[in-house]
Amino acid sequence: MVGIKFNFDFQAISLVEVTLILLLHMAFLPGPLVGQGNAPIVLGSIESELEKKQVPVDLGNTPPMISSIVGKAIKIHGGLRMTSPGESRFSATFMSKGQTLIEVSIASKFSKKITSSYSCDEANINLSIAKACDQLVREVLGVPGFFGGKLCFLSNLSGKKEIFVSDALMTTARPQTSFGKITFNPSWDNQGQGIFFTSNRQIFNNVFYLNLKNRKLSTVANYRGSNLRAVQNPRSNQVAFILSTSGNPEIWLASSPTSKPSRLTRNRSNESGPSWSSDGRRLLVTSDNRGKPQIYEVSVSSGKLTRIPTNISSHCTEPTWNPRQTTKFAFTAAVGGGFQVCEYDFSSRQTRILTKGIRHSIQPCWASDGRHLYFTERSTSGSTRIMILDTELEGAIPVALHGATFGNCSQVSFYYPN
Repeated sequence: MVGIKFNFDFQAISLVEVTLILLLHMAFLPGPLVGQGNAPIVLGSIESELEKKQVPVDLGNTPPMISSIVGKAIKIHGGLRMTSPGESRFSATFMSKGQTLIEVSIASKFSKKITSSYSCDEANINLSIAKACDQLVREVLGVPGFFGGKLCFLSNLSGKKEIFVSDALMTTARPQTSFGKITFNPSWDNQGQGIFFTSNRQIFNNVFYLNLKNRKLSTVANYRGSNLRAVQNPRSNQVAFILSTSGNPEIWLASSPTSKPSRLTRNRSNESGPSWSSDGRRLLVTSDNRGKPQIYEVSVSSGKLTRIPTNISSHCTEPTWNPRQTTKFAFTAAVGGGFQVCEYDFSSRQTRILTKGIRHSIQPCWASDGRHLYFTERSTSGSTRIMILDTELEGAIPVALHGATFGNCSQVSFYYPN
């Protein structure tokens, strides 16, 4: 249960182009690792151009155990900035009132009055804090948060890649499989109750579905050839599969996970990485229809492929449709001798590169707010970790969500409960 009552009187600062002075103050930004138990970092009195685009808040009388979690959320978001009480515009106090209940009061430093108070009571205290952070974002910035979501991803912590589930900040994680085989391509169902994935646990690559409530494991695709992926339509039971039963990997559609799929694409190219639009009406895929992998939109009625002119690289893969801004999608491209995450906008027909550096950035996945992007960062040695990036705050740098105690993590999938 979530009770909310507020009278909000602040408008978020609009974003403008970050100047070169950002480079002089980059050292003062909070550290990159999340979930290490560090106390919130109080920034100095000199603001960089990046900091000026963020709303400064302090956590009032919030107890240390709660403030450590809230502080992580604030540092990751990008639209907010943790400061001392003397520098903040809002003071938010989070208090525990029982095993799972969190009560929050937000005071404006301008009026010196409580402008908002609300409570969050979820299944556990961490989720209650996360949902309370989402409401803080909504009230201060006027946009939805994403901290109440959950992730599924791969980790090699046991020596083999297995599926794990964690909260959106990766403060804790639990293994969901223990096959000791090759497991990949995890993807939430559209209710957040289970996970589709591919594994060779029965010798050949088949697609499985794990119901997290009853722990039942079902085989949903075990056709001749390779059964490579399943992604469910966000608006229906429909599932898009990547199957090679016809000879090469193509898109197949099924009306439900247990229904027999029908072949959608009919060509000699290889298709992979389907991504549904948020309304469930459009589908992006990767195809080497012209020899090298590029991003295409595929008609869900005819199977016709239409190439998206990203004009950034001859190697573009792994599209992921923005869940709130349907004119945009993120993808991976070979750029400058490595792989980087990019974003394409249908409206402007422009591509922008979101990541940079010597480490490879791959496997993007949007959070539910359409602002934050999860992705896998791979070092030159082959180690991997999951990162998150605020794509709207120019000059923002990616933040690592975990350390070595989580193992090498990759292929994240995000779900936010309704």
